[in-house]
Amino acid sequence: MKEVKKHIQILSEFSSLLRQAGETRGFRCQLWLGGTRRKSRYIVELSGSINCLVYIHVRSKKPYHWGVTANRIEEFRQSGKGWIIVLLYETPETGYFLTSNDVNRYLSIWALARDGDYKVQPGSYLQFNKPFNSFSEFIDSLLG
Repeated sequence: MKEVKKHIQILSEFSSLLRQAGETRGFRCQLWLGGTRRKSRYIVELSGSINCLVYIHVRSKKPYHWGVTANRIEEFRQSGKGWIIVLLYETPETGYFLTSNDVNRYLSIWALARDGDYKVQPGSYLQFNKPFNSFSEFIDSLLG
């Protein structure tokens, strides 16, 4: 239960930082309502100066293993919107920033499990990306 609370806290703090950044950088942040699958607090839509979907995954402690849902990736591809995946670990300011092009490159590396999730972890599964170590590094990647 303690880990679940930490997980939700990290997600909440990251979402708050993203909303605050939007206020000063001209974009709006809200839950994505355009998906055909179950709505999720882990997917936000940015609109304004930045237009994209952000799929957020959180791990609050080691080992850092994320499950990226294959059906969601397909849904993002069909949405006609740009999209990114953010893999957070330990804090709302540490994680990996993956563009849709990064994800497409990784799909031949990531193992697809029976549950429909690509299993992702640091090391060779994220070999083309280095982690960000502050929210400002994340925003720089997002704006870049």
